[in-house]
Amino acid sequence: MKKQIALALAAAFTLSVAGTALAAPANPFVDVPANHWSYDAVNKLVKAGVVSGYGDGTYKGDRTLTRYEMATVVAKAMANSEKADAETKATIDKLQTEFASELNNLGVRVANLEKNASSIKFSGDARVRFAQNRGTSVPESASTDRSYFRERIRLNLASDIADNLTFKGQIVAENESNNRSESGVGNRTSNTDRLHFEQAEFDYQSGKLTSALGRLQPTFGEGILWDGSQIDGALLTYRFNDKVALAAGYGDLDPNNLNGVSTNAFYTDLKAKVSNNVNLTVTYLKTNKPMISDNGNGTPVPYDYQQFAYGFDAKLGKNFTLIGEGVRNGASDSDLAPYTTGAGGDVQKNGWWGRLQYKGTDLSQPGTFTIYADYLKLGNWALDPVGWAGALNVGGGDYIGGNGAKGWGAGFEYVYAKNADLALQYYDLKPYDTGRSGFDSYKKFYSITTNFRF
Repeated sequence: MKKQIALALAAAFTLSVAGTALAAPANPFVDVPANHWSYDAVNKLVKAGVVSGYGDGTYKGDRTLTRYEMATVVAKAMANSEKADAETKATIDKLQTEFASELNNLGVRVANLEKNASSIKFSGDARVRFAQNRGTSVPESASTDRSYFRERIRLNLASDIADNLTFKGQIVAENESNNRSESGVGNRTSNTDRLHFEQAEFDYQSGKLTSALGRLQPTFGEGILWDGSQIDGALLTYRFNDKVALAAGYGDLDPNNLNGVSTNAFYTDLKAKVSNNVNLTVTYLKTNKPMISDNGNGTPVPYDYQQFAYGFDAKLGKNFTLIGEGVRNGASDSDLAPYTTGAGGDVQKNGWWGRLQYKGTDLSQPGTFTIYADYLKLGNWALDPVGWAGALNVGGGDYIGGNGAKGWGAGFEYVYAKNADLALQYYDLKPYDTGRSGFDSYKKFYSITTNFRF
């Protein structure tokens, strides 16, 4: 193998780079071709910590391996599979099937059933959350808080369909209960249940180009503009080398019609690794047709928008990570001004967000944790698409400029058992134009979440 695929780029995109298993040649000392999918798979195992090396204990990424050598790597991964999460175990299973003959020759038992087993791999997770004032701009003057319990179960499916063609799916069931409105109407007696497809994605890889089609879950930039929310559409990703990748596509940003607006848009995302510790990102989204929105009085209005985001993430020593991203709405003031809310109909099109993070969680390792602190300053029209803003007290998410937000937040995540963690989040935000007439402070919000992976 001439060089490793950049692991950071593989994590930033949610696209699977894989293919079906090739028939094993009779000679176990035949080289595995340099472009074989198994090299990328082994890189993922190295990153996951289930493979530390082969032969003399080192992992070499500068030459091709024989099938015998590759089988020794797979054998090490199998021996450490208890450390692996569901996705990593699926990778090990696939490698185990590919190199079954060599593994048997090494004395590693591989059931013949594995070769004939279904190619569909299942995994999932569950979440329970209590939140207060999260995701809304509840004014400080409101007589009550907005709080709710929300439960979610996700079932993931993954399969290799043909050479270089894979499928990823996700089915989600959600429930929201004990919802108290900030208007003081009291607890609701009925629950809100929802069962839907979150992902149905087909990926095809041809050399350096990966094509994705269906209901996708991309992350653009550092996530302030788009952080894994679903899109119905297409995405092409071209990896120039192990440091630079460019993605571009077209689709509906609101496929579940949660906001009742037309959101067809063009999107593109550039990621570049400028050093071992620093990555840069540039993102651009633009609607190709006017969206139908609401200017606050029930009258539908057309609105075109275009969003730019520029970000970075950098390792600061062993335990600290600094993340930052700026965003700007490129639509003209004249297009936005008639539909803004708040004093003077101001158009505030710029914003930024930063995070300092200490350590990181690993759901396969109890006792690992993450602590982070955020600061943000987002104008009323700086951030509107559904996605990241929905978690904060930011006017928007419905394509209508609100009062914006600025302030700080903090979070803590702790893995208290294998495949289970606890997350706490707290934010103290104010309107972008705090102190001006007509603007009220927001209530502070927090959430408590526990996640389980299976």
